[in-house]
Amino acid sequence: MKQFNSKIFGILQEPENVLELFEVIIGQSISSSRCVKLWRGQSDIDWPINSGAYRRLTSKGKVTERKIVNYEESLLQRARHKGFGFNDGNLLSDMELLAKLQHHGAATRLVDFSKNSLVSLWFCVNSLPNKTGLLLGIDTNHVGGGVEGTLDDTFKSYPDATEDLSDYEHPMFIESPVVSKRIAAQHGVFLFSDLSNKPTGSLKLSEEGENIFIAISPELKRQARKVLIETFDIRIETLFPDLDGFSIANGVMENPREGYRW
Repeated sequence: MKQFNSKIFGILQEPENVLELFEVIIGQSISSSRCVKLWRGQSDIDWPINSGAYRRLTSKGKVTERKIVNYEESLLQRARHKGFGFNDGNLLSDMELLAKLQHHGAATRLVDFSKNSLVSLWFCVNSLPNKTGLLLGIDTNHVGGGVEGTLDDTFKSYPDATEDLSDYEHPMFIESPVVSKRIAAQHGVFLFSDLSNKPTGSLKLSEEGENIFIAISPELKRQARKVLIETFDIRIETLFPDLDGFSIANGVMENPREGYRW
């Protein structure tokens, strides 16, 4: 298999076709050992794994952990003042509200991941067709925080969730109970950490375990996108099954034929 020399992530595997790509994604899952990953796709391999909060604050100078905390505390306060701290009449905890804000486009320290590798692959291949992209798989054996399907009480309060982050060299996991059709369709979860100053980005990534970084060439993007649509029914309308997604899928920049698979 070819290799790709990334200035941020080092030497990566670069599959030449979809079958090679699926072989890398499946990896050890065909063996008897447990191998579960959380996935993220980025359309440009030259982008570090930076949170939205980090990217937003860079416009105001050097970013520190204290600046991120101050920013998010203010964000939560302003969101509650606007009445956004409720969901179906239920009061949201700090981290539930932060996840809801992230889901609707606000810049937070939460970084979007998916439990489904093919969903993350779509976000890698669906834009910047002439750029090499990145598919990242994080080993769940080296992720802290909550467990799948729950939000631990110790991670509901913003201070409780963030005050000891510097003690850990791995990211924390959160799966928000605030479910929408979009989050369900995308198998969406979040990872977060205190500020990392490593070249890989603001999100801490454990150097232990079986994390994988896969380079997705422009040609492989084209192949994989076609397979995702035709074989797995992964496309804008299925990943964004709401009015906004329907409107985007039928926008001026989208191919009208892709609204129908046959």
